[in-house]
Amino acid sequence: MTAQMHDEAMSYARSVLAAGTEASLREGAILLDRAAAQGCAEAWARLAGFLAAGVREPADWDRSLAMLEQAAVLGYAPARDELRLLAGHDAPSPDALRARVDIRAFIQPRPGGVAHPSPRIRVFKGLFSGDECDWIIGRAHDRLERASVYDNESAQSLIVKERTNREAHFGPADLDVALTFLRARLAHSIRAPLHHFEPPTVLHYAVGQHFAPHFDFLDPALPGHVGDLARRGQRVATVLVYLNDDYEGGETDFPTLGRRFRGGPGDALVFDNLDPSGAPDRRTFHAGLPPSKGEKWLLSQWVRDRAPGSADPA
Repeated sequence: MTAQMHDEAMSYARSVLAAGTEASLREGAILLDRAAAQGCAEAWARLAGFLAAGVREPADWDRSLAMLEQAAVLGYAPARDELRLLAGHDAPSPDALRARVDIRAFIQPRPGGVAHPSPRIRVFKGLFSGDECDWIIGRAHDRLERASVYDNESAQSLIVKERTNREAHFGPADLDVALTFLRARLAHSIRAPLHHFEPPTVLHYAVGQHFAPHFDFLDPALPGHVGDLARRGQRVATVLVYLNDDYEGGETDFPTLGRRFRGGPGDALVFDNLDPSGAPDRRTFHAGLPPSKGEKWLLSQWVRDRAPGSADPA
């Protein structure tokens, strides 16, 4: 299989996966299998991400690293960069890089502290390293599109003037090994099951862009939220990981509480969306304020009360 044929195969696989449906995920994975069998390096890297995230089959992190190593051996530079990030050091060859990856140490939980007792807001300093933040920004940079909001009546995504920032979504087909391992570290740190995590989103705010005050919980009194609650459960917590600090303004504002937060690169802000009784906590009303200089990058991660499709715990 020539380089041109690899490019064509990957282009077709990407177009299939972009549909974002379960059927397209299955078809795209088959296309990646075929391309990998013919020596396509990028296909090996994409399949490594699938296996790390548990797409198609139960997650196998050791084997996903072996597949990522194979992608690097075949000359896929992003795979080698990913191994270097996971290893925390450089090494002369892909196999040497893989040997330096200590999964247990990489996903080890980081300590946090309570910044506000009720509603509970926690801060985790240095949850991600600067290199890890840069990796996430690099993955999102060319995927940004105008951010939308969840319509309360129809459950459709809408573009509205109350939200002017951009965002990049990472569905199951978009996760790489590094991003999965970073989310595992996050899950261990906040003591939430990784399989309760929604697909992550990277947020970008240019000067003047904002997200007006809003809630992250799903309101059972709103028609557009009822179906989502039944399918996937409640959003019990919100995690915001600040990915850079070379901007001014841009705080996360809680107007009802009279509190504003802004972290350094890799710092995480975690707040509960429900009160102790399990009801939506309206004190969590919050906004993304606009930067007055520079640009702001965040990783946004919602946590549900159960895995998608599982039975209602009530």
